[in-house]
Amino acid sequence: MNKRLYRSKTKRTLSGVCGGLEDYFDIDVTIIRLVWVLISIMSGIFPGIVAYVIAVFIIPEEPAGYYNNDMNRDNADYKINHEEENK
Repeated sequence: MNKRLYRSKTKRTLSGVCGGLEDYFDIDVTIIRLVWVLISIMSGIFPGIVAYVIAVFIIPEEPAGYYNNDMNRDNADYKINHEEENK
């Protein structure tokens, strides 16, 4: 199955951009957030904020049931949400 970049519905703090990058690159979301903050601070904050807002509008949100058919079934967030839905 082809890997697609989506904004995450389950791993979001603001809009799911970093959570989606985590799914795509298979890197811990905390590391992605820290790198984003460091780059934003080093570039004068404004470019990092603009890049995030652009990413929100460009990267589509993951479709409903994305984890049901995806290779990411081993994802812990999927398992937790899936178990809660089945209660």
